[in-house]
Amino acid sequence: MQRITVAAVAMRAVHDKAANLASMLATVASCAEQGADLVVFPEQCLQGYLPSLTDYALSHVTYQVEHAEPVATGPSVRALADAAARHGVHVVFGMTERDEVRAEVLYNTAVLVGPDGVVGSYRKVHQPGDEKHLYHPGDGFTVLETPLGRIGMLICYDLCFPESTRSLALSGADLLVLPTAWGVDDPAAPVHEDRMVGAFDLFTRVRALENQTWFVGANLVGRLGGFTYPGGSRVVGPDGVVRADTGATEGVAFATVDRAETVRARTVGYLGYSFLKDHRDLAPAEVRRPEGGQAA
Repeated sequence: MQRITVAAVAMRAVHDKAANLASMLATVASCAEQGADLVVFPEQCLQGYLPSLTDYALSHVTYQVEHAEPVATGPSVRALADAAARHGVHVVFGMTERDEVRAEVLYNTAVLVGPDGVVGSYRKVHQPGDEKHLYHPGDGFTVLETPLGRIGMLICYDLCFPESTRSLALSGADLLVLPTAWGVDDPAAPVHEDRMVGAFDLFTRVRALENQTWFVGANLVGRLGGFTYPGGSRVVGPDGVVRADTGATEGVAFATVDRAETVRARTVGYLGYSFLKDHRDLAPAEVRRPEGGQAA
């Protein structure tokens, strides 16, 4: 990766897969026309995120089961891969994945497609609330090699655990990409005063800075089920400074991601300190956790 243009999408999703797909395809075309090399959509933007994380309604499960797709052969995945090829871009998006072998097994998944088809996918490791009842957890974090650079993906709640991004950065990720469905705490309060909005701002900037790595977060916007989403899709530089942000509206934040800034951040940009070089894992071996695993 040298210089690429990234588009972080704040999308208004619904519980209608066909409508969401049509919106995504139109956005990919629009972003490509504006020079984007990588388009990043929110978590579960294909099917629409769960209406609640606390009531475990069977109807929520039924909807996701009926509309899940395998990554390799799913028609919606194929449509987005075809769009990526047609427009010469890479696209990250969130979806409910159905296991190819065990049809009853679902995952909360982020998929990366490009001009040559499906590049890879990531299954969410850390699951809050009712996600545990519906989705199986992923088992680790993987860096994907692309012509744009090395891309590491995580999803929403993974952001709250610094090991998620640190493992990707230590594995050589040039760019950390986060599809998310990050709701507000109080829909009646001003967005800029909401504590969940403040937490998202803090987490995204810290994860970029502590790894001295570019970070892209794409969030939902508007009302969906019992949640209100504030948007705020953004690109954060390796210095922890927000370079572009959609604000609390539907739209796209564009930014130029430059590998030279990563090099500067890790050499002379922060008092000459390189956090990855100086990192030491001092946790006792008996309490270390393998990726996606439990404490020994």
